[in-house]
Amino acid sequence: MAEIKLFGIRHHGAGSCRNLVAALQLFKPDVLLVECPADAESCFNYIALDLVTPPVAIMIYNPKNVNQYAYYPFTVFSPEWQAFLYGIKNTLPIRFFDLPQNQSFLISDRVTTTKKEKGFTHDPFGFMAEIAGFDDPERWWEEYIEQQKEAPEIFETILELMVELRKSDLTDKKSNLVREAFMRQQMRLAQKDGFKKIAVVCGAWHTPALIDLKSPNATQDSQILRGLKKTTAAYTWVPWSYSRIARHTGYASGVISPYWYEALFTDQATAVARWMSRASGILQQLGHQVSPAQTIDSTQLATSLAYLRKKAMPGISELFDAITAVQVRGDHETLQQLKIKLLEGEKTGSVSDQVPTVPLMRDLEDQLKKVKLHRDWKKEGLIEKHFDLRKTLHLEASRLLHRIALLGIDWGQPKDPEHNPLGTFHEYWDLQWHPEYEIQIIEANMWGNTLEDAAYQYILNQLETNTGFDRLGHLLYQALHSHLPNLINPISKKIRDLGNLTDDVLALMKVMPPLVWSLRYGSTAQIDTTGVKDLLNQLFPRICISLPTKVQDLSEESASDTFATMNELHQAVQLLENEQYQTGWIGTLNQIAQLSQANALIKGNCLRLLLIRQEITEEHLFRLTRYNLSSLYDPFYPCYFLEGLLFGGGWLLIHNSSLRLIIDQWMLSLDQETFLTYLPIMRRTFSTFSVEEKEAIYQLLFSNKLVEDNVVQIDQKRKQWIIEGISKIILRS
Repeated sequence: MAEIKLFGIRHHGAGSCRNLVAALQLFKPDVLLVECPADAESCFNYIALDLVTPPVAIMIYNPKNVNQYAYYPFTVFSPEWQAFLYGIKNTLPIRFFDLPQNQSFLISDRVTTTKKEKGFTHDPFGFMAEIAGFDDPERWWEEYIEQQKEAPEIFETILELMVELRKSDLTDKKSNLVREAFMRQQMRLAQKDGFKKIAVVCGAWHTPALIDLKSPNATQDSQILRGLKKTTAAYTWVPWSYSRIARHTGYASGVISPYWYEALFTDQATAVARWMSRASGILQQLGHQVSPAQTIDSTQLATSLAYLRKKAMPGISELFDAITAVQVRGDHETLQQLKIKLLEGEKTGSVSDQVPTVPLMRDLEDQLKKVKLHRDWKKEGLIEKHFDLRKTLHLEASRLLHRIALLGIDWGQPKDPEHNPLGTFHEYWDLQWHPEYEIQIIEANMWGNTLEDAAYQYILNQLETNTGFDRLGHLLYQALHSHLPNLINPISKKIRDLGNLTDDVLALMKVMPPLVWSLRYGSTAQIDTTGVKDLLNQLFPRICISLPTKVQDLSEESASDTFATMNELHQAVQLLENEQYQTGWIGTLNQIAQLSQANALIKGNCLRLLLIRQEITEEHLFRLTRYNLSSLYDPFYPCYFLEGLLFGGGWLLIHNSSLRLIIDQWMLSLDQETFLTYLPIMRRTFSTFSVEEKEAIYQLLFSNKLVEDNVVQIDQKRKQWIIEGISKIILRS
């Protein structure tokens, strides 16, 4: 009769990992059954050939259905991974004994209520944690299991605990019941194949269902499994990262801190010291000096806190309490900067080129080689690229980067098109590699086997879900640059439909600039953009009609957003070189400039834009400026008006003595307290001037031309503190 040992582990549990290795050495099995989908068993061969380095994951996906995919991650401190290594070292057969993923894809994960007796719970782990005085079951499990010293006998205790918890659980997932039936069948098969010492490594929750292979018996399990359908599935290894193992990212089986768990598994005795040393290193990278003495003190404090709290060793709470007290000295802002980096650890696994990868990755690698970008993929540091789109190779490289960006992968960041110094035929990109991008490309394979297909299907899916209105214009622009003309109509239709439903003028303005860029690019690339032109003709008149009534009674935040959006739209309208649009926009700016109740920042900005376009006479400008600077509507109104009028326009003060005279008069009419109150807003205005403009204004200030003596009769003391105040904000800005 075969001897079967159940080893109930916590996925990615450092203590479970240590205990499992010790237990296997004592038990000396002749076969290992590990909780992984049985149809992915061929993936084990790549571990045996040393072609994958954790953290990595088995990726299983249905090539015919993008919604069916699954990942099975492993770290060096995953018990399953150590079971694999034990099997390789001792030349043992390894069997994946969980339900095949090609069947799991078709099983509903709905919950089936099976028990209704009083006292049962939906969350047995949470209930146990609460009894032990923890508000988090993860921290309870960590302290009582993962941080304890090596104890291979603990698996018997875990089994007893799981039996009781399963009894008190109110619900069972249908998928669990089916999976456990399959697991029992695989255990019976191992017995039938003549193995005498069978080690079963699986999640602790499953162990009670695997104790007795006679209840349910083989016939009953066959009935549970009968009629299960299967679908197509493909299998490969993909690199993974500690950020994806971390619990806070939403991974259900994640751990609080992957780096801490690795430290616990690698060497529990030095784990705290290494943690604190790493914390000091990260703080120094963030610009905070930490001495070796502080590192030692924080290590000792964490150990003392654990002793006072009656814990076997420090946990995450003690570690961060010690860091807060010693290394960051209560600075919670610094602590937050440190926290994620320290918890996760910056680690990404690797998969050899010899391991078959997903079709999308192969297509990407081929495309990168064709456009001479393959050396930049995975290269560290910032790489600047300039493409002349009149050259075929550069055009193809641009399309490739835009397709990657459409998939939400930010390897390449294009410079803003309106800031392009060489015009429509040129693009500038910043490329910066992060290991996560490789994983994201593999995940994107669900949308298609080539970049073109994947980008197309991904955007169609985005359009059907929750893409924000203001992002749609950028999507259209990217689609054109990606040479995906089939996306123009569906994106344009989405913009038109949402635009007809909204009265949010700000949203309409935000979608306009990328539509203009798209129209210009379409003309250059000889792509039919009739739909885009129709959209502009539909949306732009609505903006011109509605905007003047929407710039009244704005909060400071809304005014700032509207201010920036209007400037972007103004630049876009100039790019169109369309007389009808120019006339409509100038009329809107004029209308706002005349409104007495318009927001001060917006009104000043409208005057500035009209002046730049030479669409307002000096006499009209001076009259409106004098009127708005004398406004009693709001104490800060004149100051915000000036901020809009002078934004990025120091040349207005330098070259226009009449305007300077009006501003002089206004400033000299202020008392010192009011003037000092206005200084922060003035500093913000001066910060938009170029260095040359600020130097010229500074010279004017001390040549007595900025504050004229003959403006009003004032004493020299008032003149002096005004000059000093303006001088300080010029220097500080």
